[in-house]
Amino acid sequence: MNLVLDLGNSFGKIAVCQGTNVLESAVYEKITNREIAYFNARYDGLKGVIISSVVNDSREMVDYLGMLFDNCIELDHHTPIPLINRYRTPDTLGYDRIAAAVGAYTIYPEKNVLVIDAGTAITYDLVTGGGEYMGGNISPGMAIRFKSLNKYTNRLPLLEPSIEEPPLLGSSTKEAIQSGVINGILFELDGFIGDVSRLHPELKVVLTGGDAKYFEGKLKSSIFVDLNLNLIGLNRILEHNASEKI
Repeated sequence: MNLVLDLGNSFGKIAVCQGTNVLESAVYEKITNREIAYFNARYDGLKGVIISSVVNDSREMVDYLGMLFDNCIELDHHTPIPLINRYRTPDTLGYDRIAAAVGAYTIYPEKNVLVIDAGTAITYDLVTGGGEYMGGNISPGMAIRFKSLNKYTNRLPLLEPSIEEPPLLGSSTKEAIQSGVINGILFELDGFIGDVSRLHPELKVVLTGGDAKYFEGKLKSSIFVDLNLNLIGLNRILEHNASEKI
C-alpha cells in the first residue's frame, strides 16, 4: 500500500492505493500535514508516498512526507516513468497528463490507449501498445467555453450545462449556447477518437476528469470512465521508482 497525493489548483486529493485499487480517497480544498497524519495513522504498513503538485506552497509538505517515508517521490519531469516519453518538451508536460497516461496503460497494458481528461481543459493523450507516450492535444474545457462566450461578447449570458443533452439546433439564445458548447465538445471528442482509432486500431478510450460523468453516455464512441486514473498512475510511478532502487 502507498499514499498518493495529487495537489491541483482548486483542490487536492489524497488516497491509499494498492496496485490499481484505490482503497480510500478524499478531496480537500487544501491538504495539510494533519490530513496526511490522519491517513498515515489509519493504514499501518504504508510503504511509500508520491506527491504531484502544481501549487507553490508544497515544499513544507514534501519535507514532512520525507520524514514519514523512506520512499518519497516528488513528481517532476526528471522522475522516471514506466513509459517511453516521446514528448519533445517534457519539462512543460503537465503532471496530471503523464499520470493519467501511466494510469491508463497500467489498466490496459500493451494496448493502444487514448486518455481524455475533461476538466478545466480537455486534454487528449495517446499511449501506444508498445508503451510509448506520444503526446496529444489541449483544448478549452466546458466551463471555459461558457465563460468565454459571456466575457467576450456584449449580450450573451453566462450559462451552465443543461441536465439533458441540448438539441442539435437551438430555438432560443439559451438553447443555441447550450447546443454550441455541448454538441461542439461532443463532435470534437467523437471526431478525435475516430481519427486516432484509424491510426491506432483496437484503441481503448478512457475518460476522466471533473466533467467525465457528464459526457458519459452522450458519446457515439465506445469509452470507459475512470475517475481514479491519475491516482492509479501516480501509484504506478511510485512502484516503478521503488523497483528501480532494488
